[in-house]
Amino acid sequence: MAQAGDIEGETSETIAELTKTYGMGSTLYEKMKEAREKWRKEVINIAVIGQARQGKSSLINAFMGEKVAEVSALGVTTTDVRPFPHPSNSNIILWDVPGVDAVNHQRDVYIDSIGYKEHPYDFFLIVTKDIFSSDAKFVAELVQKENKKFYLVRTHIDHSIRDEKEDNEDMSEEEVVAKIRKNLQTEIERLGFDTEHKVYIVNCRRPKQLDFPRLQRDICEDNVSTWKREAFLLTIRAFGQQMIDMKFDMFKTRIYKVALASAAGGAIPIPGVGAMIDMVILIEELLTYFVGFGLTRGAIASLEELNGLESGTIESDIAVSMEKDHKLLFLIRKEAPDRILSKEALKTAALTIVKTCSGIILTELTLIAASEAVESSVAWFLPILGSVIAAGISYSVTAYQLRLILKEVKEVAELINACIK
Repeated sequence: MAQAGDIEGETSETIAELTKTYGMGSTLYEKMKEAREKWRKEVINIAVIGQARQGKSSLINAFMGEKVAEVSALGVTTTDVRPFPHPSNSNIILWDVPGVDAVNHQRDVYIDSIGYKEHPYDFFLIVTKDIFSSDAKFVAELVQKENKKFYLVRTHIDHSIRDEKEDNEDMSEEEVVAKIRKNLQTEIERLGFDTEHKVYIVNCRRPKQLDFPRLQRDICEDNVSTWKREAFLLTIRAFGQQMIDMKFDMFKTRIYKVALASAAGGAIPIPGVGAMIDMVILIEELLTYFVGFGLTRGAIASLEELNGLESGTIESDIAVSMEKDHKLLFLIRKEAPDRILSKEALKTAALTIVKTCSGIILTELTLIAASEAVESSVAWFLPILGSVIAAGISYSVTAYQLRLILKEVKEVAELINACIK
């Protein structure tokens, strides 16, 4: 349970300075609104490099959380660099980049042929289904020369486990995976690459398993700016508890921005509390939680397809859980669109929900706002926000509500994570 005075992401001094600089009105409202949406402008280009039948399309689908790239056992080679924008954020793009041995991709012009100048890649995923080949070595050297980071992703691990166990019946799957990882990491270091370049063993049909969650985590921690990290975390589906925790922590850092904006531009009074909240802002943030944690109906349907589950398998479980234990989330999600693809769509969805459900939502929010924890939080915040008592109450109420809502969203995300293999 969040405690009074628990300000995630910013200190009380920062909040006091913001209100002193911009006042408690339209200017602060716009500043906080801009800060909340800044991540949407960040562009992240990820190159996925490898030969045909290495598992690139499956890896792209795992990253997207749904099938956006056609997977073919025939492995038809292409000389084209193909972009795959994320379905809920077109500024995050995975590029299917042919290997160096593809037609017209001679080594001396390879960096130009893959469009590096047109859309400089933030980092590279070098995909292989077996050894660290000479072509992979060439690409890795080229990437390091450009002062970019690469991640060596070893796919088709299920085939390797099967083959290895046929030769060594006593080896467990864990031992086979550890052996392959160690051999590839040793080869990278033997060839003189920086030790920061790591090996990831993945099963793209089961991205929750093996190293895929670690790959997601390391991308966030290694080499993206603060805003790109936020964009990545708020967009990419989380596989595994660590990524869920990272998303949760990232969303917590946004709470003060939403609460300040609500306090500065609040329009709807909470009965018996003396606070005004901007319900549209609050619903917008909740819908952003839905998208960021993959809780929309469209995202759940895509996850079921990606994991080979019967349609509705996960959806039915979380709907029952939300209706029972997370009533406010259930009510809002029921009215939310299957997909929210842009800032404009988010605004439209929030306005529609407020118009159709404001009475029900306000009743639920009133119950939260009337708690003793909110009262102690209000008492703590009034000195920080100066003499603007109504704003202090509104800030405290909105921040406390968002903390509770975010915690509930995380619990639903963990339930979804438990439903997949």
